[in-house]
Amino acid sequence: MKKDYSQIDTGRVYDAIAEATAETQEPAQAAQEEQEPPKKQYKPRKTYTPEEAAAILSTLKTSGRKGVKLPRINLAFTPQVHDYVSIMSRARGESMTEFVNLVLREHMDKHMDIYRKALEFISSL
Repeated sequence: MKKDYSQIDTGRVYDAIAEATAETQEPAQAAQEEQEPPKKQYKPRKTYTPEEAAAILSTLKTSGRKGVKLPRINLAFTPQVHDYVSIMSRARGESMTEFVNLVLREHMDKHMDIYRKALEFISSL
């Protein structure tokens, strides 16, 4: 036989719960309002002229500069190539990015005629 709980008066329990939670919420809200620090005022970020942006881009130091971003590529290297780039960049006293840019720039200078022909071919399509 199932018990019938529908006849039980639960209003007093719900009223007690409401009173208990209402008392704890009000002081907590007042304390939170008192402890809330004022909003920080940040100075506006500097904007850069095209000449300034070009100078910053050439240094590869664009971190935190609004509107001055370098193109990025995610590359995967074989372990041997990674070791070579890592060791050679440290030996030269530069970052891996600077070393890879140097190597690619040298390759680009050696093969500039092929690069120009490729650009002409692409523009002719």
